[in-house]
Amino acid sequence: MPTSPPTRCGDPECQELTTQGRCEAHQRKAWANKSKAWGSGSTRKWREFRARQLDREPQCRWCGSTASLEVDHIIPLSQQGSKWDPANVQTLCATCHDVKDDQDRRQRTHPEGSRLTF
Repeated sequence: MPTSPPTRCGDPECQELTTQGRCEAHQRKAWANKSKAWGSGSTRKWREFRARQLDREPQCRWCGSTASLEVDHIIPLSQQGSKWDPANVQTLCATCHDVKDDQDRRQRTHPEGSRLTF
């Protein structure tokens, strides 16, 4: 049971009465304004580490492309690969990275299955 009388929603355009500050339609979502970069682990340390890797290896290790380069962990972090070991990272283009991620995912779900490599 509410302890205070209903008041207008905190949204300036809304006339709905509520006891929560904002009506159901205008409730703020948790973490709505949080940077997407933080959720993906993109910290200054990672961005610097990534930049050093791209300087060392400025093209895709698999196909030689220089477009849409990404840094990939050879042994995935989900399989206890080291995040910060330069020997555990390689530069891949987005297409090759997708292929490798698919292979890693397939190997996790079907460990006895064959693994494609380039």
